[in-house]
Amino acid sequence: MDSTETGVVSSSTPVIIPTDTASGLECHSFAGVNRILNLEPYFLVDNIGRNIEVWRFEKDGIEPSERRWYDRTSCPREIPSLLDVDLHAAFLRGGGHELLTVDHYGRLWHFALRPSAVQMRPTCEMQLLGDVERFVMANDCFIGSSPRGHATDDAAQPGIFLFAPLPRSLPTASGVTRLACDQALADWGAITALGVSASATRLAVGAGTRLGVFALHASDTGVKIGPCAWEANVAFESQWLHIGDDALWAGGFRPSPSAESGDWNACRGGSIEVFAIDSGARTRAIDLPEETAWGYGADPVVLAPDYRRAYVLGCDASLHVVDIRKRVTRQLYASPLGREEGDLSLGIGHADLRDKWLYAGFSRGGFRLFRYDLDQD
Repeated sequence: MDSTETGVVSSSTPVIIPTDTASGLECHSFAGVNRILNLEPYFLVDNIGRNIEVWRFEKDGIEPSERRWYDRTSCPREIPSLLDVDLHAAFLRGGGHELLTVDHYGRLWHFALRPSAVQMRPTCEMQLLGDVERFVMANDCFIGSSPRGHATDDAAQPGIFLFAPLPRSLPTASGVTRLACDQALADWGAITALGVSASATRLAVGAGTRLGVFALHASDTGVKIGPCAWEANVAFESQWLHIGDDALWAGGFRPSPSAESGDWNACRGGSIEVFAIDSGARTRAIDLPEETAWGYGADPVVLAPDYRRAYVLGCDASLHVVDIRKRVTRQLYASPLGREEGDLSLGIGHADLRDKWLYAGFSRGGFRLFRYDLDQD
């Protein structure tokens, strides 16, 4: 594969932003951020075992104009509250006035996004499958990756799961409704990565080093998988997929026995590969830095809006930029860690873009975000 790592182009360090750990839950096992998601104009931050923060930004604002949070718990298990506020997915609905979140247990929470008190309360609860790490939506239908069966009532199962459409008006009565679902692609084994096109007509699926793109048929009555347009073998364990207008971007960590056995510290290196979406022709393959902050459910790779660059988060909070066309990788920010932290991994990384900034958090990096100014790129 082609990859050239050049020197550090900036001696600047990211801005450190403390998160708000206010919570009625008690969990002191870990201090970190388990997921961040940009859902313009909202920005979600998952503080492990404490809460989910919902920030709102005004256009071009660098500081949030509103900060709210919720700490809902559904069915705590052996580590109180750790998995209850483990955010696996979030989506906006209803013209951006409704927020849907899904936790580790598969509990779907619905929130009305209107001026409210600092502490948010859900208006509806529904139940999906537990321990599904990747969800996408096609119209009003959830599609989930393979359940792993950890600390939930739902067993580990292969394939993907296609859920019944959400009702246009979600129920507000007490009680929890379980959404029906159908299993597909069970012969693919454990599926760890999903991507859906903006038109909801294509679904990309990653299962280990196997990658495929399928026709997707979404309607008011549900979603169905069509024929496989093409499939390919890749040089990494699939974790990240993105479908653009004419290409599929795929990425993941280097295969290793330790990583396969569940040691996320062994999830290192790997690569990005780019494919023509119609034919499956491989057009690019670029190695990733060894310190890329992979791990199950990680989001350390973020595409720039112009698709010419990808930003890659290191487990030491360094930040790298990949020039997709030139197949060149360079370090944009060195690690900001002090001497006492310098040899440590901050854990599984999560990153997302908002305007000209990239925000990042780590599963063992404390209750804080790292903000990188991309004008330095």
